Amino acid sequence: MIGETISHYKILEKLGEGGMGIVYKAQDTKLDRFVALKFLPPHLNASEEDKARFIQEAKAASALNHPNVCTIHDIHEHDGQLFIVMEYVEGQTLQEKKANVSYKQAIDIGIQVADGLAAAHEKGIVHRDIKPENIMIRKDGIAQIMDFGLAKLQGVSRLTKEGSTVGTAGYMSPEQVQGQDADHRSDIFSFGVVLYELLTGGLPFKGIHETALAYEIVNVDPAPMSSVKPEIDPTLDAIVLECLEKDPNERAQSAKQIALDLKHFKRESSKARLSRITAARPVYQTQAGAESIASDSRLKRFFWPGATAVLALAVLILLWNPWNKEAASRPVMRFTVDLPDDAPLYGGNYSGLAISSDGKYMAYCGVSGNSTKLFVRNLDQLDAVPIQGTDGGAYPAFSPDGQWIAYMANGAIKKVPVSGGASEKICSFDGIPRGMSWPRENMILFGHISRGIFRVSPSGGKPEPVTTLDSSANEISHRFPELLPDGKTIIFTVKLNNIATFDDALIEAQQLGSQKRTILVRGGTYGLYVPPGYLVYGRGDHIYAVSIEPNNLTVNGPPVAIEKGGWLNHGSGDVAMAYSPTDALMYAPAGPVSFDNTIEDWIDRQGRLQPLLDSAASYTTAAISPDGQKVALVKSAANDDVWVFNRVRGTMTRLTFSGGNHATPLWSPDGKYVVYTAENGATPNIYKKSWDGSGAEERLTRGLNVSGLTSYRKDGKALAFDQDGDVWVLPFEGEQKPFPFVHAAANEQSGVFSPNGRWLAYSSNESGRYEIYVVPYPKKDGKWQISIDGGVYPLWNPNGKELFYVNGIKMMVAEVKESATFDFSVPHQLFDIPANATIEDVAPDGQRFAVAVSRTQTITQSKLVVVLEWIKELKQKFAGISN
Repeated sequence: MIGETISHYKILEKLGEGGMGIVYKAQDTKLDRFVALKFLPPHLNASEEDKARFIQEAKAASALNHPNVCTIHDIHEHDGQLFIVMEYVEGQTLQEKKANVSYKQAIDIGIQVADGLAAAHEKGIVHRDIKPENIMIRKDGIAQIMDFGLAKLQGVSRLTKEGSTVGTAGYMSPEQVQGQDADHRSDIFSFGVVLYELLTGGLPFKGIHETALAYEIVNVDPAPMSSVKPEIDPTLDAIVLECLEKDPNERAQSAKQIALDLKHFKRESSKARLSRITAARPVYQTQAGAESIASDSRLKRFFWPGATAVLALAVLILLWNPWNKEAASRPVMRFTVDLPDDAPLYGGNYSGLAISSDGKYMAYCGVSGNSTKLFVRNLDQLDAVPIQGTDGGAYPAFSPDGQWIAYMANGAIKKVPVSGGASEKICSFDGIPRGMSWPRENMILFGHISRGIFRVSPSGGKPEPVTTLDSSANEISHRFPELLPDGKTIIFTVKLNNIATFDDALIEAQQLGSQKRTILVRGGTYGLYVPPGYLVYGRGDHIYAVSIEPNNLTVNGPPVAIEKGGWLNHGSGDVAMAYSPTDALMYAPAGPVSFDNTIEDWIDRQGRLQPLLDSAASYTTAAISPDGQKVALVKSAANDDVWVFNRVRGTMTRLTFSGGNHATPLWSPDGKYVVYTAENGATPNIYKKSWDGSGAEERLTRGLNVSGLTSYRKDGKALAFDQDGDVWVLPFEGEQKPFPFVHAAANEQSGVFSPNGRWLAYSSNESGRYEIYVVPYPKKDGKWQISIDGGVYPLWNPNGKELFYVNGIKMMVAEVKESATFDFSVPHQLFDIPANATIEDVAPDGQRFAVAVSRTQTITQSKLVVVLEWIKELKQKFAGISN
C-alpha cells in the first residue's frame, strides 16, 4: 500500500503491526500534516466481531482528549477495509526504550500513563491491554497510551466470547487470566506490572511457559521491588505492590489516586534532594500558613528548669500520686511549669505533647542541634531525657500499655521503647502527616495533609485508608484522629478548602467500615474525647468542650470555654494539649511561644533594606506588576490566598476566595491579570483573574500538579511553571496544551523567559549541584551554563542586559550581550542577601528586588499548664449551665 493515496491520505511507510492492526505513516494532503493510519488486518477483515471491536476502539479513543493518550482524528472504510486516522507520534515504544529508562524517567512515565488511564477510566473506558508495546514515548519525553483495540465501554456488550481471555501474557490481571469480567482495576494491575518492570528490569511473574505464568499471576505474590533492588524506596514499593493485589477489591481503586501518589512521592523526593543540595540557603516559614514539618532555627531545647520549679512539681506529684486508686477524695490541682525564655515549647506546624494512658510519662518534641528529636519525661523523675535515634520526630503517641512511643519522621512511621533502645520502622507514608494516635495494641491512626485518615498495624504493613475526602463538600484533608471507647468510631478534624483558619474547621465522627458521617462541632479542631461524654477541642485562644452522647453521637447543648490556652496553630490546626485517662490535662497557655512574621521589603543593589509594605500580617511570594505600582502577594492562613497591594493608594485587596491554597502569583505582561495556582481539587492547577477582582476566575489547566508558576513571556504567548521536577510551558496559542520544555533525569526548576522571549534560564542539578543554565526558546538548539559554583532562582533584569541568581547568601549577576548567539560575562557578586531574606522578584527598573524577610517575634509565654483531677471541674462547669 506504500505510495497509494487513500481518501486524502498518502501512505508513506509501514510503521508496524499487531494482532489488531497494521499501522502506516501517511501524509494528510488536506491539512498538510503527518498522521498514522491503522488498518484492520486482511485475515480478520471478514469477522464482523473484529470489525465491531475495531470501531469500538475508535469511538473509545476519540472520546479522549488528553496529552497522555494518542489522539484519534477520524475513522474511514476503503474497499471494505476499515482504518483509523490517528495522531502520528514520533518516538519509540516503551518496549523498545525500557532497557535504557532511568529511575526518574520510570517514575515520570508512570505518572503520565496513570494520568492517561485516569482520563480513560473517567469516561468509562477500560483498555484491557496495557503493556510496553502499547505505550509510546515521544521524542519530547511525553508518554502516550496507544491501541484501544481491546477497550470496553461501560454499557456496551462484551465483544469477546464468554470465558475467553483478552490481554497479553505476563501483563494480564488475575481476572483476565481466569476469563472473568475485567473493569478499570484490571488496567491498574497491568500498569503495576509495567511499572514494576521499568523499576526492577524484570517482570513480577516469571512462569517459564504461558500456563505457569498464568498460575503465578493468579496465585503467587510478587517479590517486593526493594528485594530485587534495595535502593528502591519503600514508599514507591508500596504504591506498586498495591496495584498488584490479586483481589480487585484490595487493589488500588483508581488510576487518578495512583498518579497523585506517584506525584507526591516524586515531589517529596525532589524536596529532600533540594534540601540537601541547597542547605546553605535557609528556608523560612510562617507560623500560620506553612504546611511542613521541617524544623527551623527558632526551635529551642525544652527542659525543666530551676530547682524551685522542680521541687514544687515533685511535691505536687507526691500529693497527686496518679497510681493511688483512691481517686474520689483527691482535689483538683492546677499548676504551671516555668520554661526558660530561651527554650520555649515548640508549637509550629505540628503538636508535640502526649501523655501515657497510665499517667506516668510525658513525651514531646524538642530540638537537638538542627533537628527535632523526641524527649520523654517520667513524671516522678526530675529530668527530661532525649530519645536517641528519633531525629526529625513529630506527633508522639504512646501505646496503650505505655511501653512504646510511635512517631513520624522522615517519611516513615516508627516506634521506640519508652525505656530506650533502637527505633523500629512500622511503614512508609507519602506526604506530610497531620496527627497520630495509638488507641489499640493492633492499630495506629494518622491523618494526612491532603488525604483522609489511615490506619496501620504497629507490627508493620501497608497503611489502609479509613476515611475518604468528599470533594463535593470542599474537603481537602482529614486530621488528628481519635478512637472512641466503643472501638468502632473515630473522630477527626476536617479541613475545608474555603476556610481562613482552623477556627472554621469541622470535627466529625465516622464508624470504621462505614462512610456515614456525623458533624459534632462546626468551628474547631484537634478533638479529644474525654469520658464519660465530652469532646474537647481548640478554637481561637481557648480550649472548648461540648457534651456528647458517645453511643448515638448526639451533641447535648452549646460548647463551653474551659481553659484559656491550647496554642492553636491557625495554619495547620494543631493544638498543644494532651489528656490522659488518669484525668490529667496538659496544655500550653494562650498565645504562641514564637512565630515568624514574613514581611515584604525592598533590597537595593547595595544590599540595603527598605519597607515595601507596612503590615502585621504574614505575606510571602511578592510579584511586582509591570508598571511597578502594585504587588501581588500570598497571605498565609489555613488556606493561603492571593492579595494585591496598591502601592500608590496604600490599599490591600483580596483577590482569591476559597478553593484551597493559592500560591505563586504572576502578572500578565499587560498588567491586567494575575495568574496563580490553586488546589481547588486534588492537585494545584493554573488560574487567572483580573487584578482588581472584577470578573470570574478562569481556569487555564486541568489534571496537572503544578509546583509553582515561574515566568510569563513578555509577549503573553507562554507561561513557564515547575511540575514534577521539570520546567513546563503552557502556550497561549495553537492547541494550548502544557508540555515539559526542560525534561531530563535531573531536577530542573525556576524557568524564566528573557525579556525578548528568545531565551529561558533555569536551575538544574544535572552536575550534582544546582547551577544556572540558559537555553534558546522555543527550539533549545544550544545550552550555556551561567553559574560557576552553584546557583538557584534566576531573574532577568527587565532591560534584558543582566541575569541575576542566588548563590547561598550572595546575589550574583552576569552581564548579557545581545548578539546572534547568547553571550554573557563571568558572573560576579552584587550584594550579600540577609540570612533571613528570600529574593522573590525584581523591580521594573532593575535597581531593586522584592524580598520576603522573616522576622521572628517573641511573645512572653514560657509556661506549661498541668491540671489534675480535671474532669471534676469540667463536670462542674457543665452542671452550672444546666442549672
